[in-house]
Amino acid sequence: MKGTVLFGANNSFSVLPDGQNLPVRCSLKGKKLKGAEGFYNPLAAGDRVEWEGDGHGEGSISALLPRSSLFWRYNEKGKAIQAIAANMELVLCVSSAGMPPFRPRFLDRVSLEPVGDGLPFIIVLNKSDLLIDDGVHERLEDYRRVGFEVLETSVTTGQGIEDLRKRIAGKRSAFVGQSGVGKSSLLNALEDGLGLKVGEVCEKYQRGRHTTVAAVMATLSDGQTHVIDTPGFRRLAVRGIDPMSLGACFPEIKRAQQRCALGARCRHEDEPGCAVAQAVEDGSVHPDRYESYLRILMELEDNPDYGRRKSPGRRSRSYQEMDEDYDV
Repeated sequence: MKGTVLFGANNSFSVLPDGQNLPVRCSLKGKKLKGAEGFYNPLAAGDRVEWEGDGHGEGSISALLPRSSLFWRYNEKGKAIQAIAANMELVLCVSSAGMPPFRPRFLDRVSLEPVGDGLPFIIVLNKSDLLIDDGVHERLEDYRRVGFEVLETSVTTGQGIEDLRKRIAGKRSAFVGQSGVGKSSLLNALEDGLGLKVGEVCEKYQRGRHTTVAAVMATLSDGQTHVIDTPGFRRLAVRGIDPMSLGACFPEIKRAQQRCALGARCRHEDEPGCAVAQAVEDGSVHPDRYESYLRILMELEDNPDYGRRKSPGRRSRSYQEMDEDYDV
């Protein structure tokens, strides 16, 4: 039989069997799961699996079916890829106008996987009832210029909730964001009774407290719209991308790099005839987006020494100092 993983941890998973309305508690059959080799965790919310019942209302999962898409992070403790959400059609990165602050560096990192996989990437600025400063407006306009969709929402006032509901209707969407930006509150606002846990923001550090400890997939009342609420991240380490392919994950850099004198060999640092550097000068590539690219490039090329070198970009501050600004 086949089914879909709703949530799970350790060796206990909630699986919704195809054609049924009630999930079944399942464990893994054997120590290793076929199809999940090399991952920190074997399964994520949204995964399709093969399973068999035990005759007593529970079951065992025998295989992971091929994924059409995957949102993952690099687990720095486990030194392996950690699957977060699978088989989604949209990735929405929820940010905040304040408490916690808007963090474009984090957005840049989250966008890499969906852009690389050709999935729509949507930026959701939540808590838009708070005062939005000019700098945030400027960055949002640049994201729109790059080609990303941007929605502004407020659970308090109801702004943008209906637009968000229409955008995800009939699709499976993964909601990603840092702790405290209001992912769970936003999903609860989409439908009464969803009942996802909601946390608070620590005012002293302007960071959220983790309340969603594992990704959870829920189905809205129309039966066709599926949402995956993921745990809040404070850091999002990037691995598994070929450094020479990183530019293709930034739409504006991808467009510019086709004119580089060195072609595919250009790393867009200080090479002569680099069209990306020229695009930064003429405003086609935002300086902060370029800085994000350089920092991620160094992380990919220089791990595990990431954080100890100086940025080769226009700023001379250390990575640690810049990370404090953007909390990634």
